[in-house]
Amino acid sequence: MNYSRGRRRNAAAIVRATCHTCGDVELTIEDVQVQFCVTTAQSTYSFVCPGCSLIVNKDANDAVVQSLTSAGARLVQWTMPAELDEPKTGPRISHDDLLEFHLLLESGEWERELAYRAANGY
Repeated sequence: MNYSRGRRRNAAAIVRATCHTCGDVELTIEDVQVQFCVTTAQSTYSFVCPGCSLIVNKDANDAVVQSLTSAGARLVQWTMPAELDEPKTGPRISHDDLLEFHLLLESGEWERELAYRAANGY
């Protein structure tokens, strides 16, 4: 997808959208932001509902993205973090591991324990 970054602001553009809590709402184009994930080619748009002040996120197909960006909505392009592609090795973290970690943090000895484990290949 190649969405236009050079857009004109159209302050008169009214966007009608739906909030999960308030139902149908009207926004200005400046109230809407479009997000495009370069990695997956998936798009969404978001806005702060003028009724309840919650952030609303909606999936957006190519036509919606084109319409919003050409009217002047801000486009944010992003990529998935590289860590998602790293191989996952080792055992899963268990409930006991989590509890042990919590107790270690509370004890104030976590720095010494971390250094010991790192030095001994844990």
